[in-house]
Amino acid sequence: MSIVGAGGASASASADKTLSGSCSSDPKGYSGSARYYYNSAGSDVFTKFTYTIGGRAGSKTDVAIDVYSDKNNAVDKWHGGWGTDSAKVGTKSTTVHIISPAKDKVYVKFWVRWDLPGLDPTCSFQTKRI
Repeated sequence: MSIVGAGGASASASADKTLSGSCSSDPKGYSGSARYYYNSAGSDVFTKFTYTIGGRAGSKTDVAIDVYSDKNNAVDKWHGGWGTDSAKVGTKSTTVHIISPAKDKVYVKFWVRWDLPGLDPTCSFQTKRI
């Protein structure tokens, strides 16, 4: 498994932003992005998760996407997430409504496990903390 660079952007009032990254589990590819909206009430609101699965995907490929706040030396706070156990090859999006405090450094974790005969390859990545 290799983790391939993660990008990100900082929040600014009244603007959509995206956190993204990718990983691969030879020879499969996976990428994901989380769109969020920063509002004036002091919250980051995640509104959409998009993921792309490459390679051969079985009938029950698992995908999990979660939003966390970085709590430095404490356990990171989970704000919510989404998952499926029936993802197919290609790009898919899902609408979500996950709120995190804008003052927190937030990040998104993406994880996938391909359902293939024999060993089920996995890969995961975390986005930049913003």
